[in-house]
Amino acid sequence: MEKDLSFIEHLEELRKRIIYVISFFLICLIFSYFFSDKILLYIINPLKKYQQQPVFIKPVEPFISILKICAFTGSIFTMPFFLIQVYLFISPGLTEKEKKIAKTLFIFFPFLFLLGLSFAFYIIIPFGLRVLFSFGKGIIKPFISINSYLNFLFIFLIAMGFIFNLPVFISSLASIGLVKSKFLKEKRKFAILGSFILSALITPTTDIFTQTFVAIPLIFLYEISIFLSKFFETSSS
Repeated sequence: MEKDLSFIEHLEELRKRIIYVISFFLICLIFSYFFSDKILLYIINPLKKYQQQPVFIKPVEPFISILKICAFTGSIFTMPFFLIQVYLFISPGLTEKEKKIAKTLFIFFPFLFLLGLSFAFYIIIPFGLRVLFSFGKGIIKPFISINSYLNFLFIFLIAMGFIFNLPVFISSLASIGLVKSKFLKEKRKFAILGSFILSALITPTTDIFTQTFVAIPLIFLYEISIFLSKFFETSSS
């Protein structure tokens, strides 16, 4: 039987977990620095079709750009460790069923986040750049700074990472009884409509083919949410 901790002991435990996460993140950040040039060469590939190399317009911009890359990469590597620390902190107060649910959700989160990053990098970013650079073609010459490109890139990557975790967010609500799978099934048509609206917002292109291509995974994620919600309802009964 696990010992009940006092408020001060909970704070001490939380402090310990935070130190672990920050230390792990710093290690990952430093490790990422040694590969930052290779990472940079890889992530500017979508831009090369329109501009051979990004430029910098401020002396400090190359340093800030490398720091952003290291911080982003370090965060990705730290994510599983962070979720493990969160689970270890909250698990003493959970029942066995709740621990099972938490483990399932925490396993799904990094997997779906990486899936969202891949979808954004290989699908949305190339489509987006193609459409954006089509405006003023032959009249305006691209002169994109590395800072502007990284901001554009990371916004889409992070956004899609969280959007692809729709099943985790909905399943979390289902696990505590705030959402039912029956309700999700009844609202499926609104979810499909919402998927197309969201795809229109996150993709700068206006053609229906691209928007449909983005909306299909979102609809699929909603169906996964229904399945997981049903699974958690069955597990709780």
